[in-house]
Amino acid sequence: MEWKVRGIRGATTVSENTKEAITESVTELLNAIETRNQLNLEDIVSVTFTATPDLNAIFPAAIARQRPQWEDVPLLDVQQMQVEGSLKRCIRVLIHVNTPKPQKEIYHPYLRDACNLRPDWSLTHTSSSRSSHR
Repeated sequence: MEWKVRGIRGATTVSENTKEAITESVTELLNAIETRNQLNLEDIVSVTFTATPDLNAIFPAAIARQRPQWEDVPLLDVQQMQVEGSLKRCIRVLIHVNTPKPQKEIYHPYLRDACNLRPDWSLTHTSSSRSSHR
């Protein structure tokens, strides 16, 4: 079995710019990524979060760092480009992970209003899993 570095993408939206709302959305997103991809946290190379400029109550990486076994994962927060008409209150994540899985078997969750960012990927997931994440 050949191991490669793969990228796991995902995104979610937040109801309001509060620590509680951001924590809820980031936790839901990371839970979906960990569970559906059966991640071994020791295989994570790095994680980059982006947040739209309207989210500044807490760093998404600070939320991730509080998760069990995430304290040694390299984490980075950056601000998403502000493009006119783009999705508001959105957090995106890119996780680089060592895995034997082919890229086509990686699950990329786009939750809540972020499900519209990658409708092509949403089609590959069952409608019941998509609706449960909104």
